[in-house]
Amino acid sequence: MIQSPLLVEKKREALTQGLLALGEEVATALAKSLEALRTQDLALAREVVDGDASINLARRILEQEAVLALAAYQPAGSDLRRIAASLELVAELERIGDYAADVARILLREEWGQLPGNLTAGIAQMGDAALGMFRDALRAYTREGGDEALARAVAARDDQVDALQRAALDAVVDLIRDNPAVAAPALALSWIAHYYERVADRATNIAERVVYLATGEIPDLN
Repeated sequence: MIQSPLLVEKKREALTQGLLALGEEVATALAKSLEALRTQDLALAREVVDGDASINLARRILEQEAVLALAAYQPAGSDLRRIAASLELVAELERIGDYAADVARILLREEWGQLPGNLTAGIAQMGDAALGMFRDALRAYTREGGDEALARAVAARDDQVDALQRAALDAVVDLIRDNPAVAAPALALSWIAHYYERVADRATNIAERVVYLATGEIPDLN
């Protein structure tokens, strides 16, 4: 039996608030990974790794709530779009949290030694750009009906992150060619750059879901 619109709205808002809480937890993990990268703070890196279990648990809980809402309340229209989209969004959030933890795990591997400072700064700049995309994608999601314009603007910034990654990888190649002794830490930084680039890609995916919420159509913003 179809439930009342008020019950559907309450469940929709509860899911939205849960997603926002998870999103903030993920954003905090990303910010900590960037600080750990800049400062080589291994205790902070360990904190990011340890916190990943909480993000994984939150994903499972929110997924269960979304599935139950679809089955029990039979939402329609914009309510259906938002609750259905939450299933995909929570997966995107959890994967972004994984990338933060992956960066932290690289920092914790003793065999890398000290990471090259100039390269580290450039990749941290790239990570900042990816984190900014992620935060703005979440902001677009929270606005009533979804902020299509902001979501599209977020996706457009993905090219900037890609350019920063290319520059970082070029710098890695140059450094290894000039000083093969630092090949291991330089390659570690190339993996870190990859993870932050994936954060930007996931932020773009979130932006696509926001456009879907606003318009009912799924665009390809990549």
